[in-house]
Amino acid sequence: MKFLGVVGRLAFAAFLAALATGLTASFGTRLGYWSWRVGLEKIFPFSLYLGTLAFVLGAVWVVTALAANRATGFRYGLTGFLGSLVVLGVPLVEYTQGLGKPPIHDISTDVEHPPEFVALVLQRQGATNPPSYDGPHRVTMDGKSYTTTQLQKKYYADIHTLGRLGISPEQLFKHALQVAKDMGWTIVAVAPDEGRIEATYTTFFFGFVSDIVIRVKPSGLGARVDVRAKSRVGDADGGTNAKLIRAYVKKLTNG
Repeated sequence: MKFLGVVGRLAFAAFLAALATGLTASFGTRLGYWSWRVGLEKIFPFSLYLGTLAFVLGAVWVVTALAANRATGFRYGLTGFLGSLVVLGVPLVEYTQGLGKPPIHDISTDVEHPPEFVALVLQRQGATNPPSYDGPHRVTMDGKSYTTTQLQKKYYADIHTLGRLGISPEQLFKHALQVAKDMGWTIVAVAPDEGRIEATYTTFFFGFVSDIVIRVKPSGLGARVDVRAKSRVGDADGGTNAKLIRAYVKKLTNG
């Protein structure tokens, strides 16, 4: 059946084009060939268009093949259909995970006296978000105006200072540093005398960077640790920085 063969090859071709476009947009951005706005907003949408085309053509192939009980173009049609699900599924998952998240990108366990970036200030070339804490900055969500601090308290109430009894600041600092390394973060600065650790986390796709600062201080009979994570670009992080802090605190607590 000639129709099946043609549709199958078209679905496969559209899938390959979608995959190539998406990878080009992502890694071209990560390697610095163009800005994230060009990669994400100008190039990447074409990957979604082509992926949708591959899905439609692949679905047509599957339905027609089943109805005709024929397998002409099987490798092309099925690969194009399943491949389109991957191409469209990855960004769809990212998008759905960000739904309902507040439009903020600066999260801190201590919103009153957040840890400050020092060494990382010099590495934020090209960053559109300033290194200063966004706490007082006002944003709109659901038609209402909030400060970043208010939205964090409302949506990420579980993120707060971690206190440890019976441990010295020096011991907690060493543990905090090791956990940061175990997280796979890139360690930028280690200042034991100040109780400060600075690191970065980079996403696999597009290379979006979150700057992280960890602060260890004496507290009563023990010590306390605060963590702050801030995206370099973008108005919202989709909950990424909150996830980073939660994962770090969990590992620090269980370690």
